[in-house]
Amino acid sequence: MDILNAIPHKDGLNILKQKLYEKLEHGKFVLIDNLNKAYYTGDVHRIFFDNAGVLTFTFVVPKEEHFTKWNKKIRILSNDNKIITEVVTPEIQFVTGVGGEQVLKLTVSGEAGEVVFKKDEYLTESEAKDLFYKPLVENTAYLLALNTKLIDKGVLDG
Repeated sequence: MDILNAIPHKDGLNILKQKLYEKLEHGKFVLIDNLNKAYYTGDVHRIFFDNAGVLTFTFVVPKEEHFTKWNKKIRILSNDNKIITEVVTPEIQFVTGVGGEQVLKLTVSGEAGEVVFKKDEYLTESEAKDLFYKPLVENTAYLLALNTKLIDKGVLDG
């Protein structure tokens, strides 16, 4: 699944404006089926502001589970089970082998790179991309431009 963009629920927006860090420290995600019933709840893995300052949630839908329900929404809950956001997804069935890390972006601004909550010490694939990929691409582009200039000036052989 690609990155999902979400709009805060009105209760969630109030929470986000007041006590963001406290209310999300032990956040949960809920998978909602096409009949609007919850069929799986799990822990949010990490909450942080991405490079653009957008509040980002990462959570893992277990690949080893075989869900028979068609997923229609993902809901993020606060510590006290209030809805932070609910986002409609393309209908998908998380059968064995489908799932893994999911990334949800919420339109709340913050300081880029600021971590709100992190459940585990390891980096997931999307976290690593967010932290390392952009600087690596920018550095590579800079080195290529520098090499091109040095070749043009005859300092390096092309």
